[in-house]
Amino acid sequence: MAVSVDSFVQPDMGRRVSRLFRVQPGDAPHLARGKHALQFFLLVLAVGVVAVLVAFFRGHEALGTTDQVPWGLLIATYVFFVVSGSGLCLVSSLGHVFGFKLFIPLAKQAIFLALLILSIGFAVIASELEYPFRLALYAVISPNPKAPIWWMGVLYGGYMLFISAELIFLMTEQHARARIAGILSILTALAACSNLGGVFGLLHARPYWYGPFLPIYFIATALICGAALLIIITYFTDYFENDRKLRPEHKRLVEVLGKLLALFIGIVIFFTVWKMLAGLYGGHYHKFEVTSEVLTGSLFLSFWGFEMMIGLFISFGILLSSRRKDPGFVVLAAILPMLGIFFVRYNFVYTGQMFPLRSMVGKLGETFSYSPPFKEVEGLMPYTPSAVELLVVLGALAAAVLGYVVGSRILRLQQGAK
Repeated sequence: MAVSVDSFVQPDMGRRVSRLFRVQPGDAPHLARGKHALQFFLLVLAVGVVAVLVAFFRGHEALGTTDQVPWGLLIATYVFFVVSGSGLCLVSSLGHVFGFKLFIPLAKQAIFLALLILSIGFAVIASELEYPFRLALYAVISPNPKAPIWWMGVLYGGYMLFISAELIFLMTEQHARARIAGILSILTALAACSNLGGVFGLLHARPYWYGPFLPIYFIATALICGAALLIIITYFTDYFENDRKLRPEHKRLVEVLGKLLALFIGIVIFFTVWKMLAGLYGGHYHKFEVTSEVLTGSLFLSFWGFEMMIGLFISFGILLSSRRKDPGFVVLAAILPMLGIFFVRYNFVYTGQMFPLRSMVGKLGETFSYSPPFKEVEGLMPYTPSAVELLVVLGALAAAVLGYVVGSRILRLQQGAK
């Protein structure tokens, strides 16, 4: 089958992209607001790139991490992006892989977004590493198959290869090959996502993380992100391209995705309840103290306010109420879990390191103190993200929005697959 550039890109790419950012006199108010928002995201991305360079050249001096809390906000952001990419693959595969026709028109957009946010996730973790290229080199010339982190690189590398092939086959109308690539993508997404949970869950020295629970939990939260992102891109594509109205053929799609999202949220609520109960039951040394800190201590607002209330309970309530028929409320119920899941990742990464691996009291009875930007938490290790970390995260989020909007404008992503 002959493949041409026209199979992938729209004509007049430069004009299409420039019109995304240039406000014209005849633009409708909602289009003008959208273009101003894109201009703002472009500014945030530029600041984020500067922050990445600062982090790359200054190393951990620019970050809020320490030798006691070596993984911080950037690791949590990396997990957020790559697990969300896995979820997109899993949910969107219902169409072109499993034959549910309702989901087929979303395949190209979903796979492109998955590939985009995976790339952004790798860029974020590269900014956290002082020598990312050395890491990539030694992962090849000196592999360690016993290390889950090594397998994380292998599996996510394979996953990106398969979804790239899947996207190419879909855009060139090679649907039989796209289905084979999709099956391979699903298998590697499940393996990579569960292995990422194993990176934490196999750490004996961190009881709050340790156990077989995390690989399953990571897949469950990935499904939330996949369903939520598909609702968001469907709704806002129609909002800006169909005069603020959801296309008739998409109403049923958003309704079904909302039901799936409610199911996935319910599963994660179930897992979260048992995770907390397991942390409290028996007063296990380390695990009990950290769980108590999450439930009633310094992370009370982050856990109950953002992770549970905004991320799970409010959305779950909307999707079970009569408002589930209203696309505007469904998209709200999709946006809130994405915000909540980000806090899930941050809370998870930090709380596993809160309990010190060494005593907080010195040999002469003195207590260790920490200078700004750290805040003292009695008996537990403190961590506060630095300004550089926050700017890198904001830049990464802006890159995801801009990358998808620009990509959907210049690539042929919205043509239905057979």
